[in-house]
Amino acid sequence: MQFAHAQAFSRTPNEEYAKGNYARAFRGFFEQASRSNDPNVQFNLGMMYERGQGTDQNDVEAVKWYSRAVDQGNVPSMRQLAGLMAAGRGIKQDGAGALALLRKAIEQNDVAAIEQVAGMYFEGRGVPADQAQAKQWYQKAAAAGSKTAQEALTLIAAMERQAAGPLAPIRKRAVAGDANAQYDLAVAYHTGNTVPKDPAQALEWYLKAAEQGHAMAQFYAGLLYSTGDGVAQDLAQARAWFTKSAAQDNKDAATNLAVMLDLGKGGPVDMPQAAIVYQQAAKLGSAQAQVRLAGMYWMGQGVKKDYTQAAVYYRQAAEQGEVTAIRKLVYLLENGVGTARNVDESKKWAAKLEQLGGSN
Repeated sequence: MQFAHAQAFSRTPNEEYAKGNYARAFRGFFEQASRSNDPNVQFNLGMMYERGQGTDQNDVEAVKWYSRAVDQGNVPSMRQLAGLMAAGRGIKQDGAGALALLRKAIEQNDVAAIEQVAGMYFEGRGVPADQAQAKQWYQKAAAAGSKTAQEALTLIAAMERQAAGPLAPIRKRAVAGDANAQYDLAVAYHTGNTVPKDPAQALEWYLKAAEQGHAMAQFYAGLLYSTGDGVAQDLAQARAWFTKSAAQDNKDAATNLAVMLDLGKGGPVDMPQAAIVYQQAAKLGSAQAQVRLAGMYWMGQGVKKDYTQAAVYYRQAAEQGEVTAIRKLVYLLENGVGTARNVDESKKWAAKLEQLGGSN
């Protein structure tokens, strides 16, 4: 028993994190930080404070640790600190400062930072909303291969179609029952770029289009119901509309539906069905779904415990740059769990993890 006890505490903080032992991981990272000035360790502490993993959630502490890592050029810390600065969490709101940090990350060819700048301008986070600027930055990110940016550009194109002429013709077609026009009108009210922002009107028109089978309208109706952003929150309705949109292979709807089934939001917990929907979303390319599904196979929740399947889905998410999945894959390859032991490949993924700021 003593030997097993000693082994349990011989794991690295990254291994503890990969196993979900956040308190041990936090203590391990904190001890490392006291002995070294490693920016990756500082980033890990910042993330755990920001997320409340293994310790109380504390934005001020997150800012402190991210700042230390930023001083050493850690790119992921630049992104995280910029997000907190733009929102005024744990630090005085400073949109200009957030942009300056992100530009430093972009100078190091960080595509996620380009997406983040675009999002700030698109949503008006820390800076005045500026659709033209957002479009330029999303185009840069899309050129670098960002699927998120490509999806955002599709939405912006719909908004530009509205702005190209008076809204009256769109409304006329919407009233006449044109589902695409109803969706475009809903987007206008949702974003507030061509008419005053009105979530209630947005939901009304999303629902009209959704009832005609418009997959994106179904997703956004579900999203508004789930967040309660300007409308009465109704998780049961959110779950229902995500179900309809997911049936048309909408990746984000499938992911959100699976999470609701997994956590029992808007209805009872249904782990087996959550696993099925996670599989659908994973096949559609959702890194979030791939990680959650891998975790279900790892723990045997909703599916039969299967380390091999867990390794498959962790690898898929890792290939999309998902830090949690990469950390887990390093552990699996190094120890031959769920996959053939491959120390050389483990080292390659560990190097990638370090590049992304998630290594010890």
